[in-house]
Amino acid sequence: MKIAITGHTKGIGKAIAGLYYTDQVVGFSRSNGYDISKSKDVKLIIENTIEMDCDVFVNNAYNDTAQTTIFETLLKHWNNNSTKTIVNINSRTIYNGPNQRKYTADKKLLRSSAINAIRDINRKCRVININPGYVRTDMVAHVDVKMLTPEQLAAMIKWCLDQPQGIEVGELSVWCTTLD
Repeated sequence: MKIAITGHTKGIGKAIAGLYYTDQVVGFSRSNGYDISKSKDVKLIIENTIEMDCDVFVNNAYNDTAQTTIFETLLKHWNNNSTKTIVNINSRTIYNGPNQRKYTADKKLLRSSAINAIRDINRKCRVININPGYVRTDMVAHVDVKMLTPEQLAAMIKWCLDQPQGIEVGELSVWCTTLD
């Protein structure tokens, strides 16, 4: 299985990549020249994922609505292929600060798009939508709440991917209830 991951050098993406052999992972991050805030890089990520014949795409890196654009575009290419899987790393967390409202709105857009795809009875590509609460990453290092570790979330994602192709974990919401 060949897995493409956006944001594969930090946090959740790095933890997911660490669960697979190096030759199985195709990483797309700013550190290796792919910045999802740039539409040309979004296009390259999608093209390279298709050309490299990846089986799984983990839509992890966040930048405004780029995750939704990547998901919808790749799904158009993979929609009729029952051997492909797209995993969206979404969010269960709702932020109310002025700068965080945009993040919450962007994640709601991604979830809505994923749910619409999951409900499409003609779709063959497997779609997994993961909604974690807080995950201990650089983005939320300053927040003092209960958090999952990236490794815990990666293990859940791997479990979803390890299910037979005919089994789809359409939506998984996880939340940490105790301090580690």
